[in-house]
Amino acid sequence: MAQDKWYFKPWVILIAILLAGPLALPLVWKNPSFSRTVKMILTVLVIAATLWFLMAAADIYKTFLAEMRELEKVLK
Repeated sequence: MAQDKWYFKPWVILIAILLAGPLALPLVWKNPSFSRTVKMILTVLVIAATLWFLMAAADIYKTFLAEMRELEKVLK
């Protein structure tokens, strides 16, 4: 019954995680077919990936600012 719902299918949850990141975690935790261990592992992986992407974005932003300062020096 609950497993028949389309939003509990593993491929839907995978797509949701890829598109929405940690916002898809309620789908993981509400899914009755996942064990508590699987839910915890998926949660840790999603949070770790989110933190890694945030750190990478901050690094890209710092590099962008440094490059813009260099460009500003060259154009003066």
